Amino acid sequence: MVIIVRAENVRRSDRIYIELPITITGTDASGREFVEETRTLVLNQHGAKIVSRRVLVPQQKLRIRCLETGVETDARVVGPIMGEEEGCYYGLELLHPEANLWGIDFPPLAGTESAAGRMLLECSRCHSQQVVRLDVFGLEVLLANECLMYPCRQCKDASLWMVPVRSGGQVSTSPAVPQPRHPFNERKEPRVSLTVDVCIRHPVHGDELVVTENVSRGGFRFRSRRDYAVGTLIEAALPYASGAANIFAPARVVYKEDAGKEGTIAYGVAYVPAQMASSLTGMRIARPG
Repeated sequence: MVIIVRAENVRRSDRIYIELPITITGTDASGREFVEETRTLVLNQHGAKIVSRRVLVPQQKLRIRCLETGVETDARVVGPIMGEEEGCYYGLELLHPEANLWGIDFPPLAGTESAAGRMLLECSRCHSQQVVRLDVFGLEVLLANECLMYPCRQCKDASLWMVPVRSGGQVSTSPAVPQPRHPFNERKEPRVSLTVDVCIRHPVHGDELVVTENVSRGGFRFRSRRDYAVGTLIEAALPYASGAANIFAPARVVYKEDAGKEGTIAYGVAYVPAQMASSLTGMRIARPG
């Protein structure tokens, strides 16, 4: 079952597609108390999408504990999202997000459309984790070295940051290949001819794995056989690695042209502010955050 609701709230923090072990405690729809070990599918600072074999009802309260951090807090069931063989997916809203259930620092969303890439990274000194938004040069350093120097709030100094072990491996990249210039990229912002694995998520066409031709501040260019209309609102995870903690950001297709290469189409994508993305979606699948 899919529950469709009108988007009333804008996105409040980045969403991370990551499975973390959790326990939920509460009372199911039949009035029986339970404790269930399960996992997250998607999380953000204010909630999560989880899977459960219990029948839960909207607005009911649960106690949720993250087994990786040992932190627990209260949550509210937003509602069911869809049913699967392993159970039903539910959206949860954390009633006390300041408890930092996930042990991850989520920076404010303001200005996120100017980032070139987004990664969940870990400080090598204190092991704190944070959503890091990278410019084109930071992204290039991370892809080349699988680590970079970045300020740490806990250490109060710059330290070495890397992909956390729990995120499922290293950054997925391909060798950089110089690409021809395009009028779309004739701008003041820095642009790097860089091939990076990226996942394009479309509400109708689903997910598509592609490779960038170049990356700039706030956008990128890629080729595809699929037909995306100019103005199409999508979500993009850049960089993307299968099984890793991928972060999808709202973006829009701003140009397209026949690439003349094996029937592919070249696209230019620009990230958009979260507030604009919410206003453009109209009707969407219910999920927290």
